Amino acid sequence: MSTVATILTRAGYRLGGGITVSSSSDPTEATCIAWLNEIALWLTGICAECDSDLGRTIGTITTVNADISGASQAANCAITATAHGLVAAAGTAEVLIYGVSGMTELNNTEYTATYVSADSVTLGVASSAYTAYTSGGHITKRKYSTLASNLYAPSQRGWIVESYSRSPITLTTEACLERYNPVEYTQPLEFYVDGSNNVCFPSYPDDVYTIKIPYWQIPTALTATTDTMPFLGLFDNVFIEALTIRAQNRDEYDTSYELKWQSFLLDRARRVIEMRKKMTSSVE
Repeated sequence: MSTVATILTRAGYRLGGGITVSSSSDPTEATCIAWLNEIALWLTGICAECDSDLGRTIGTITTVNADISGASQAANCAITATAHGLVAAAGTAEVLIYGVSGMTELNNTEYTATYVSADSVTLGVASSAYTAYTSGGHITKRKYSTLASNLYAPSQRGWIVESYSRSPITLTTEACLERYNPVEYTQPLEFYVDGSNNVCFPSYPDDVYTIKIPYWQIPTALTATTDTMPFLGLFDNVFIEALTIRAQNRDEYDTSYELKWQSFLLDRARRVIEMRKKMTSSVE
C-alpha cells in the first residue's frame, strides 16, 4: 500500500522537472495533503454513486428481541430480561414491550429504557397500580448505532442472514416514518439512516436477526507523509494526476482548472471502478 510520501514523490516528478514536495516548496506539503484529502472524499462519493466495492465495508447489526422474565410494580418499572442486548454506553434506548402476561398494561407501548445491567432496564413509567406480572413478553428496539460514525453513504440494499438464503432489506428515507406504526413488530423489510448515523427500522424487529448493510466510510484524514493512502493503491495514478492538475493551478487560480481536475477524477475513477467490476479469475 502506498504512503502519502510515495504519492508526493511521484507527483513531484510531474511538476516542473521533478520538485521535492516539502514544507518550503510550492505547493507546500501541507497544501498537497489537503488536496489529497479532498480527492479522497470525492473518490468515496464516486464509489458510492457507482455502487462500487472499492472503499466499501459491511456493517453487522444484531437486532434486540429479548425474553422478559420479570416486571416490577414500582414508581419506576424495572424489567428483567437476561442478556437483553441493550448497550450500557448508550444509557437509554427507545424500546417496545409486547407479549407480557399479567402486567398487560405494558404491552404495545414505546418506552425510553434506561440501562441498569446486562439483564435489567427501567422504563421510566410508574407501574405500582399495574396488574402483577405473571410471565412472558419481549423487549425490542429499532434504532442501532453499529455502523461507523463517519459513514458517508449506505448501500441501497442490505440483507438478513438466513440459514440458506438472504432476505433483502432496502434503504429508504426517514420520510417513511409517515407510515411508521409504533406498535408494529415484524421482520425488517426497510431501513433508513438518521442524522446521527443510526440505522433505524420503521417497525420493531420481532426476533433476533443478523443484518448486513454495506456502506462507504469517509477515509481517515491524512495528516503526515507516513499515512497510508486509501483504496489500497488502485487509485494511486488518479491521486497523482488530480494532485498535479491542482498544483499546476497554484499560482493563478483558474476556475477552468478546478472543473478540469473534477472532470478528470470522475472519468478516471469510473474507469477503475468498471475495470474492477469486470475482473474475473479462472483455474485451468
